[in-house]
Amino acid sequence: MKKKNQQGFTLVELAIVLVIIGIILGAVLKGKELINNAKVKRTLNDLRGFEALAYTFYDRYGRFPGDGNNDGVIDGNNLNWNLTSYDDNPSNTFLSSASADPDAPLAELEAARIVPVTPHRTLAKHPFNGGFIFLARDVNGDSRRENLILVESIPCYAAKSIDTAIDGSVDAANGKIIETTGGTVSTSSTWSCTTEDALVEFVYIID
Repeated sequence: MKKKNQQGFTLVELAIVLVIIGIILGAVLKGKELINNAKVKRTLNDLRGFEALAYTFYDRYGRFPGDGNNDGVIDGNNLNWNLTSYDDNPSNTFLSSASADPDAPLAELEAARIVPVTPHRTLAKHPFNGGFIFLARDVNGDSRRENLILVESIPCYAAKSIDTAIDGSVDAANGKIIETTGGTVSTSSTWSCTTEDALVEFVYIID
């Protein structure tokens, strides 16, 4: 009885398969990098857009949205706020007094018809699924409250990219971008990232 010829892959065939696999993996990784870069750019643009909303309101009313007592600073100051802090109460209304509520600035922007009436968690959500929140806080240790946009739950690599785009360098404690951790403002120039994908938060000084 004749034995069947058992022919395996040649080295050339194996090399071709490995090259094809490498090309596919490279394309997948490159695609992921392009998507991540696009999300960083969109987050940066949305952040600047939120700043523009605040100044549009300021041009009309001589104060920032959320500054209910008209003392020059937004009423809320809680660095631990996040996207889930929004409950749409108040919504679509102007303030008549101070209100340290994360919803208040967005409610005033809605009342002024600067943004459409939208669930605030949707309106303030950034591409990495965290949120933008208007507040005021002393971030430079000089006891002067500054108006800020808190950006929470964002990957470290994205925060560093935005820091570089706005401040010209990666510095977590200086410039318009300042890292916050657990409700505390960073005093270290090094971002406190365990990995580049670790979620961090920062504030953006708008005035």
